[in-house]
Amino acid sequence: MNPTYSLPTSPVSPAVRLFMRAAAVFVASAGVSLFFLSEATHIYFAWTIKPPVTAAFLGGGYLAVTTALVLALRQTDWTQVRVGVAVVATGLLSILAATLLHIDKFHLHNAAWSAEFWAWSWLILYIILVPGLIIALWTQQKQTTSIAPPQATLPAWMRIGLRLLGVLMLAMGALMFVMPETTELVWPWPLTPLTARMIGSFYLAFGVSLLAAARENDYARIHVASFAYLAFVMLQTINVVRYQAVNWFELPGQLLAGVLVALLILGATGVYGYLTSRSGTSSA
Repeated sequence: MNPTYSLPTSPVSPAVRLFMRAAAVFVASAGVSLFFLSEATHIYFAWTIKPPVTAAFLGGGYLAVTTALVLALRQTDWTQVRVGVAVVATGLLSILAATLLHIDKFHLHNAAWSAEFWAWSWLILYIILVPGLIIALWTQQKQTTSIAPPQATLPAWMRIGLRLLGVLMLAMGALMFVMPETTELVWPWPLTPLTARMIGSFYLAFGVSLLAAARENDYARIHVASFAYLAFVMLQTINVVRYQAVNWFELPGQLLAGVLVALLILGATGVYGYLTSRSGTSSA
């Protein structure tokens, strides 16, 4: 029998599980609103987002993170959850920072009650979730004991690919967040400083998760993130086809295409490796 699933595990703490449930509900709500109502953010979201492709792109990011959270909630071993939690933690902190930097853009005093409800819910929940995350990680650290070494390890090319793409997404995310006025150098359609920082936050979160996945070096431990990568690619492909907003012959379009193709390859390989390792364990 493959020893991967017979070795001692480190259980997910109740506080981490509670945090993931709360985050999943909020993230899914934001994703659905942005992805499906991308042309009505002035009524059905926390701030007005133009052009609509930007709202849909952010919605795709939120729905991909929802995928990670839903899958993580099905796991009992902390090692199979922590890469997904790294995505949420990085995105949570950077998006809260972007929100506070641009608080004047939010519908906190809006004629449409739905927009005002979204704005206040967004602000309050992001502020509440930060200490919730800190407490959850603290309780998990206290509970975590010994962790078994990786078993179903990744091929060398995949670890290199995860690191290279992680560095690229971190660099692009940092540029968009720190210097949003230069976003046209790396992004294929116009962004405001707020939306540049929001998209940059997603790139930062994915970049951190890719580097964490390379460090985990185990198909079972990265499968939550792998499924999220595939969801992100699928949803963003729908968006660029839906809005026809990308010039693929210019550098920004090629950067986006490169990121999506690389995520597709790495995500598909991660999912296939995980399913294969599980199948081998079941038949042993």
